[in-house]
Amino acid sequence: MAYKSMVKKIKINTIIRTAGEKIEGDVHCLPNMRLLDLMNSDADKFVPVSNAAVYDEESGKLLYEVPFMAVNKSHVIVISETNASTEEGL
Repeated sequence: MAYKSMVKKIKINTIIRTAGEKIEGDVHCLPNMRLLDLMNSDADKFVPVSNAAVYDEESGKLLYEVPFMAVNKSHVIVISETNASTEEGL
């Protein structure tokens, strides 16, 4: 039997703006970590986003939806929370 550890994470509903897109989805952080801490951390170069919907920033048209994407932090212009966070076990 394999050992599988559970790490509790906070799911944060977010809007991420890049140069040409708006991305709506869920970012997952450790309970003691804020979204700002995730962005300022040098440990990872990408922000993991689940349940992502990508829109054209100019027209607002939905371009595509994916269950997971990794957004390069250097392309993020603005990131913000859209509502309350929830705890979950991953």
